[in-house]
Amino acid sequence: MNLKHVCTALMLGLFVTAVGANAQSVVQPPQKVAIKAQLASPVVLENTQDKNYLKVSLTGFPTIATQKRIPINLALVIDRSGSMSGDRIEKAKEAAIMAVNTLSSQDTLSVVIYDHVVDVIVPAAKLSNKARVISQIRERLTSRGGTALFAGVSRGIDEASKFLDKAHINRMILLSDGQANTGPSSTSELAELGKIAGRKGIAITTMGIGAGYNEDLMAAIAQYSDGNHVFVQNTQSLEKAFAHEFGDVMSVVAQDVVVTINIADNVKPLRLLGREGEIRGNTVTVKLNQLYANQEKFVMLEVLPAKGSATQRKPLGDVSVSYDNLVTHAKERWNDKMTISYTASASDASKAQVDEVIVDSAIQKSAIENERALKLIDQGKMDEAKQVLRDNSKMMGSLSVAAPEAVKKVEENVQENYELLQSMDSMSTDSSRKLLKEKTYNTKTQSSKAN
Repeated sequence: MNLKHVCTALMLGLFVTAVGANAQSVVQPPQKVAIKAQLASPVVLENTQDKNYLKVSLTGFPTIATQKRIPINLALVIDRSGSMSGDRIEKAKEAAIMAVNTLSSQDTLSVVIYDHVVDVIVPAAKLSNKARVISQIRERLTSRGGTALFAGVSRGIDEASKFLDKAHINRMILLSDGQANTGPSSTSELAELGKIAGRKGIAITTMGIGAGYNEDLMAAIAQYSDGNHVFVQNTQSLEKAFAHEFGDVMSVVAQDVVVTINIADNVKPLRLLGREGEIRGNTVTVKLNQLYANQEKFVMLEVLPAKGSATQRKPLGDVSVSYDNLVTHAKERWNDKMTISYTASASDASKAQVDEVIVDSAIQKSAIENERALKLIDQGKMDEAKQVLRDNSKMMGSLSVAAPEAVKKVEENVQENYELLQSMDSMSTDSSRKLLKEKTYNTKTQSSKAN
């Protein structure tokens, strides 16, 4: 099945849920984000003080058969530098055309191409004439020159900003195969563009083709705008990457998500695991740009609770979440009060642990270790980097969990580490580093993976 068929299937089937012969008898699912806050250890031993983990989980609600698709405001930003010549530019052209065919007249599209200069070949506008847009892509998307990545992304943000609408899905897809060599080129400078886009509500997905691009820079753009980051190992994989991305784009159900945790006195917030956020005193704030139907995103906070005596229960903090519901067009809010209990029984404390949070916090800590492995690769210490992954697998395997879903997550994480270790032996250093970076990014942001 090619990208055109995949995307057509997404448009026709994405919003269809199981419906019986009599559709009126079907109970429709609630159209609110499912939110829950849990502690890894809600009951702890008296007079002890160990790190604990607070997980705030958000799962997008399923869409329904009769629901009208939410309009998309999409900017395609495509590298046309000399290194994109041949099959890469042809596949990029094909993917862009299929993107056009996936959208409809209710959607807004802009197409920006760049080498050492930037050209807006399709200014942001409602997609009323697909043939004209496709003609522009076919004629003008040719390879030449350098890589003005900063300028290309800046212009893409400008184009998407012309039709910003909180009721629409605001998105940019950035495709590049090379290093930024014209204009600002540092990771911090490009990350700032990600922050600007994020503040505007534009999620940027970055797709890097081959082994020549800067994965740290591309991941930073995605991270600060809460988009996806994809390593496209070869041009044949670009089709699947675009199809997967459009699956995400067309399933967004909520935007402008803000999670606020007000930690109680005598409880110390230590660090956020995975997602970027802000810790000021005892207030923790994390913003997520978009949530997808049926997918879980979460915030993981490491805390140091106060000591307590057996039978005591103390407040740990208040959690509040707000988000824009794209289906009901309402600003939804959710609140919960978290407490922690104390016991004299180690057995009771162990029985109360929440396996799901135990495992997810361990996976997030393994992602932090993977970042250390990336630095070791940069230092030419590949064997030491591999040992980090082995240690991660050993740590995950030592977890004392019994819940089936938690056990499954442990097994999947160990298997992923094994596959990464294999890639380090079979792929070039540049390619294996990019794969590790992508996998680490997906873990930290709970990004869905292409099959």
